[in-house]
Amino acid sequence: MLIYVEISLLTEVVMKRSQKFPFLQILLVVSLVFGLFVVSSSASYADDRYAFPMYYNNTPLAQNGFFLRGNVYVPISVLQSYGDTDKITFNTSKMQASFNLAELNMQMADTATTEFVQKWGGTVYVPLKKVDNVVVISLNAVEQLCKLSGAYDASRSRILLFPYAGGSASAAVTSREVTLTPSLGAYSTAPVTLPEGETLYITGETPSYYKAQTASGITGYVQKSAIKIMEIDLSDLDFYAPKKTKDIDSGVPINLAWEYASASTPVAPAVKHPGLDVLAPTWLDLFVEQGGAVQNETDAGYVDLAHANGYKVWTTITNNFSATGSTNFTSKCLADEAMMNKAIAQYLFYTCFYDCDGINIDFEQMKDAITKDFTNFVASLRNYTERQGLVLSVDTMLPRPWNVEYDFTNLAKHVDYLIIMSYDEHYSSSTSAGSVSSLPWVEEAVQDTLAMVPNEKLIMGIPFYTRVWVTDNNNRNLSNSSASMAKVQELIKTNNLTPTWSASGKQYFVSWPAANGRTNKIWIEDSRSIANRLALVQKYDLAGSACWQLAFADDTVWPVFEAMLKNGAPLSQFDTEKY
Repeated sequence: MLIYVEISLLTEVVMKRSQKFPFLQILLVVSLVFGLFVVSSSASYADDRYAFPMYYNNTPLAQNGFFLRGNVYVPISVLQSYGDTDKITFNTSKMQASFNLAELNMQMADTATTEFVQKWGGTVYVPLKKVDNVVVISLNAVEQLCKLSGAYDASRSRILLFPYAGGSASAAVTSREVTLTPSLGAYSTAPVTLPEGETLYITGETPSYYKAQTASGITGYVQKSAIKIMEIDLSDLDFYAPKKTKDIDSGVPINLAWEYASASTPVAPAVKHPGLDVLAPTWLDLFVEQGGAVQNETDAGYVDLAHANGYKVWTTITNNFSATGSTNFTSKCLADEAMMNKAIAQYLFYTCFYDCDGINIDFEQMKDAITKDFTNFVASLRNYTERQGLVLSVDTMLPRPWNVEYDFTNLAKHVDYLIIMSYDEHYSSSTSAGSVSSLPWVEEAVQDTLAMVPNEKLIMGIPFYTRVWVTDNNNRNLSNSSASMAKVQELIKTNNLTPTWSASGKQYFVSWPAANGRTNKIWIEDSRSIANRLALVQKYDLAGSACWQLAFADDTVWPVFEAMLKNGAPLSQFDTEKY
């Protein structure tokens, strides 16, 4: 992708990515002897819907574009005028831009994967949005497909459009810790580290180096031995998804946080939280009674920002378990080879189309009899995630007699990680109030799961939420609401409360009078309760932790994850009185 700059002008340009590769976000572009180079750090995007004038090849356009949560949005009429939309059908009543995968000139990691996706995927779509009564589409998502690139120029408050230039002389980085050096001279600025798999466009060469440009506009020199020339013209393809390199370090536990996303995705974290590795938004849901088609709510700008700030993104796929009819249709879909293949092809395509790094399977509320079919679904999906270099994980309930739909032993054979959702010990409709995740309850779940799942694959669920219960004198649940860590601390301060530590549950507890003789109760989740759970990860040498959900956390928890998960700090460092 090209980058708009002016020589000798210091300008801040936030670039959109090409969806095929893990590109760097451009934050600061400076003019140097050998061209324009980048000084990069954490990226952040405003959450405001700003309308900006648009320019195509420096010619002003009559319509405005929008920069929203890292996405460059353009009116579909502009895309139709300046891009290639022959293969796209725009449906403004459904708010979808759809296209048939069988009609695309596409290339995935290998021929088998490409053929599978094109044979079974059928019609997919990119969501349209209405911003200020204008129907728009994210260029972040459709840049290569529609052969139109764009950038938000913050220095001049404008959106720049230009023809997509994939480049015919391209190469892939084949080694770790490869650097792109701005200049071969003695006074070169600091080199830029390129991730393995990064795509470069070759613009020149010396006996030992290629002069190259990344797809996000960074230019410089790279050793010839560190890259492999690709015999492919990206500008001729509608979609390209090369194999990724799994970034799994078995020696260091990982930490994942889910993000609840539906029609609107939260803004991606603007900074890298210590001890947090993976973001897993709930983006892809199985449509009920639509033949295996998948509902797509993926946000390309979220992926861009997450990658720029050092996160991996695993898209969470679900069977739409909260929708009416989901339980029956999930059984029907997974028992039918054609419908299951369609779902797998679409889950896989969307994950690659938006440049995600893995898939997290969250199928719930299934029938007991689905055990074999669900395991087969996971194994079939695994065949293609492996080919694409995607991390695959599956979420399960706890191993209990009533959760027989999960064959823990065999599921573990087909995934990189199995995540037990070790929370909701007491849930919204429980008859009595209590902790959402007391430590003895969690430890029992871990022990039971380890009887079937290798410790190096097991990830333990951790809640960032709790419940504010209203009870009668017999602790019966009269009502309750979920609450974030920040909300609980606000309630403690507002009501001048002093929580007490539960030595058995390993968390604080607080109660205070409610109206009509009732009592408010909270079993508190905070940095100390988190530390006690992470001690279980250490004790059983687990693969890591997974937290529901990011929006409920406060900043006090991240140093705990960093110290205990990443650096092996003891529990005693955090197991001290707070109140």
